Amino acid sequence: MKKILKNQTLQSLMWIILIVVIWEVSSQTGMVNNYILPKFSDVIGAMVNQICFGELGHQILNSLTVIILGFFVSVAISIIITALCVLSKVCKSLFVTLCTIFNPLPGMALLPLIMMWFGIGNGAMIALIVHGVMWPLVTNLLGGIKNVPQIYDEWADNIELSPIIKVKEVYLFSVMPSFISGLRIGWGRAWRALISAEMVFGMIGSLGGIGYYIYTNRAYANMTNVIVGIVVIIIIGLIVDRVVFYTIEKLTVMKWGMSIER
Repeated sequence: MKKILKNQTLQSLMWIILIVVIWEVSSQTGMVNNYILPKFSDVIGAMVNQICFGELGHQILNSLTVIILGFFVSVAISIIITALCVLSKVCKSLFVTLCTIFNPLPGMALLPLIMMWFGIGNGAMIALIVHGVMWPLVTNLLGGIKNVPQIYDEWADNIELSPIIKVKEVYLFSVMPSFISGLRIGWGRAWRALISAEMVFGMIGSLGGIGYYIYTNRAYANMTNVIVGIVVIIIIGLIVDRVVFYTIEKLTVMKWGMSIER
């Protein structure tokens, strides 16, 4: 029991199980209308059937392909921008101002402009993802660099480290917690923007994505499949956060003693 209370993952799992049990019991006993809230068992059955024999599996793959591509493009651009900010005070002033302007701006607010500039398709989706990821990631990276203790910088200068080695041995380790935090924030914003955009744009690829799946089933008033889409989004979000980002943390900041496992 003490281990469960100390482990955040186990705590989250217990809460999820409790929510699922309450959901299933309330649906089975008729406490809620099954049209408004279908049984959890029916949702899981429909999800397995749609993934294995329907088009949902391909739609999930379409959404993941677009967001992974857009995410890697965003990270590459953010690292380049951050490097320019480190090398030039003018660039830093410019991009700090741009981050202040665009970071609070929801991607969907830019949707009309993005549609005009990039059309309706994967290009527009990727542009929306880049907007969602780049600004918080650049902000976090610049904040991480700003918070590097001055003594580290002076130590590197005293032993005459080259700029490349200085970045690798000083800045890389120091900004990693901020980098991972920025990735988490960026992923969440990009994932929400992608699903919302799919529901507005409609199809991407030949079958569309998860957002399009939810949109079409809502149009046909199929609430079970609508909730299937929502559950798929939640599952993917949990996998990315608790597996992908946690693994990155474990191999970096936890391994280096900059954070502890909770």
